[in-house]
Amino acid sequence: MVLLAATLAAAADVSGNWAGKTRLSVNGRVEEDTMLLSLKQSGDRITGTAGPTAQQQAPIRNGKIEGNHITFETPVPNGVFQFAINLEEGHLKGDVIAEAQGQTIKATLDATKVK
Repeated sequence: MVLLAATLAAAADVSGNWAGKTRLSVNGRVEEDTMLLSLKQSGDRITGTAGPTAQQQAPIRNGKIEGNHITFETPVPNGVFQFAINLEEGHLKGDVIAEAQGQTIKATLDATKVK
């Protein structure tokens, strides 16, 4: 129990609004898109929304944080986006895997907190 309490205390608080870019390679071309995250942390649980614009947000499901590692998913039509990101020096960085309509696309995310 003490170990669990220490782990939760060591977890960074990522609550707030984050803005950044996703990058993916398609047929040798690098494509970028925006990503906005509105996160709320309660203990080791993450809720909120994520999407490419303020008008296109999807609810976060199965969100959790362990230390500086964050995982969650957001539904998209006929699929899901899976996030596996880390808090690194004020940035949320990591992988976003989109699975939709029988395709899997992997992108990277780099987002910073909006002041």
